[in-house]
Amino acid sequence: MKCKIQKTLLQNMLAKVQGFTEKKSTLPILSHILLEITGDSLQVRATDLHTSIQVNSPCEVIQSGACAINGKSFYDVIRELPDQMVEFWVEEGSHAHIIAENNRIKMNVMDAEEYPMVDFMDMDKGYAVDLSVMKPMIERTIFSIPSSSESDSKYTLGGALLISGKDETGRGFIEMVSTDTRRLSVVRFFTEEYIDMGSGIIVPRKGLQELKRLMDNKEEDSRVLLTKDSIFYISPDTMATVRLIDGKFPDYQSVVSPEAFPITTRINAQDLHSVLKVCTAMVSDISNCVRFSFHKDQTVVFASNPDQGEVETPIPSVHQGEELDINFNPRYFMDCLSFIEGETEIHLKGSQGPCMITDSGITESKWVIMPMRF
Repeated sequence: MKCKIQKTLLQNMLAKVQGFTEKKSTLPILSHILLEITGDSLQVRATDLHTSIQVNSPCEVIQSGACAINGKSFYDVIRELPDQMVEFWVEEGSHAHIIAENNRIKMNVMDAEEYPMVDFMDMDKGYAVDLSVMKPMIERTIFSIPSSSESDSKYTLGGALLISGKDETGRGFIEMVSTDTRRLSVVRFFTEEYIDMGSGIIVPRKGLQELKRLMDNKEEDSRVLLTKDSIFYISPDTMATVRLIDGKFPDYQSVVSPEAFPITTRINAQDLHSVLKVCTAMVSDISNCVRFSFHKDQTVVFASNPDQGEVETPIPSVHQGEELDINFNPRYFMDCLSFIEGETEIHLKGSQGPCMITDSGITESKWVIMPMRF
């Protein structure tokens, strides 16, 4: 196999696939990417058996063929080459040669036939969702998905539930839900038509991270495709998919029911966010909580640290219901408030119960946060 390709094009292709390789696996092939030269293009594939990607780019094809090469090492080499045409060829499947200007590099390769199959099936049966919808949904829920070390094996919490439905008026919607048992995130976006996704799909945390990273590139004509069994990212030169989590997501509907929160405070989200930033600078890692005192016309936020001191700040607000004091992790509040412009509503159960923060901006968002002991 042999081709010539512009260094910038090749570097961009390799940058896209880096997160889809598995660097710590006992299977060396999973740290590799598959390069295939065919027709008039170069195709790069990568998979860790949970996430998969395929990127295509035109190139000057001299001889067709395929090989597997270490993804990170190849990317690191290409990144440091001068910005010009790169000549790439493989010597009888044993070594890859990279030539650019005076640079001549030889790298080990593996047999392409050993590389796992990367399938992109059923893409003709999906519903396309614009990135302006999917990206905010991921951003507003991913922080409450626990890492693999934190995940409770009893429940399927290592990913976000993506589900569809209809509201009371018959409007269709898609909803993304995540929880780490200390907080719950629910984001809903209304669609022009109802999408049938069955009982929903559960997308793992890493898959969402990689999909979001692709969305951050802001490629033209890119979109997300939803089916009953899969989620895809598609652009003119890229296809990526995520292997879903097989399991049952905890019931969350009753947790976010407005009837469960009879006490309400309306407050400026950015004012509260600014005060909580000061509080996080004061509290310790051991006692990482602040006290909220909800009164009729103001909310007083108090934080203390025996080694440093204390801070107490009143913020104007409108409170309906019982006045009370309750303690929360300030960083959990800040994660939510950073997405809200203007006022937000904080819904409360009582001095020992959770609160629910709501936003009715581009998406209908709800976050439930459990209280802490001071």
